[in-house]
Amino acid sequence: LKARALAGEAPRTPQHSRDGMVSDEGVSAQTSATSVAAGCKRRAVSPAGAGWVGCEAKLRKLVGNDEVDYMYECHRFAWTARRLNCSTSPDRKFASRRMALLYIAKMNSASLQTYLQESGKQWRDLCKDTGIHAVHPNKPFDLEGFLDLPDDALDKYASAVGSALTVHKAPQGSIYRITAIALATTEVNELVRILEA
Repeated sequence: LKARALAGEAPRTPQHSRDGMVSDEGVSAQTSATSVAAGCKRRAVSPAGAGWVGCEAKLRKLVGNDEVDYMYECHRFAWTARRLNCSTSPDRKFASRRMALLYIAKMNSASLQTYLQESGKQWRDLCKDTGIHAVHPNKPFDLEGFLDLPDDALDKYASAVGSALTVHKAPQGSIYRITAIALATTEVNELVRILEA
């Protein structure tokens, strides 16, 4: 899985379940963690810029800890017509929770920004520094600024930004959630016992 992530392959599936949210427009503009990681692996200049050439330290911040027991899948909950029409569909899969958290943080932020453009409002009109719906950091996602955040902070940011779409009753949008999937497999010896029984 780690090899697939660093190779920049498109999703596969996961859940230490947490909420996050986002929009279709954000998907088309995404710079996923896996694609940036692939740029670093090849030591080529990624879409993020020249700062990613030979960037092992930054790559580690992006990928996080090695995880062999779980993979993480994002699901997209989308709605239109003030939630009269709703659907949930599988999205990208990641080899680490951190990669998935960075992804939904980016996508939730993009979704909220789309709603802001549609409604003519500003970020600070919807996101506050204090209160039950406080957002920290209270600003749109930017990769350089968010790479140093711990996983818990990314998780809370993604959830809070996504929740803003619900709190302010966005007529359409998307919410991304993470599911951790255990990678328990059946060993050969166990299979033989089953087949021979």
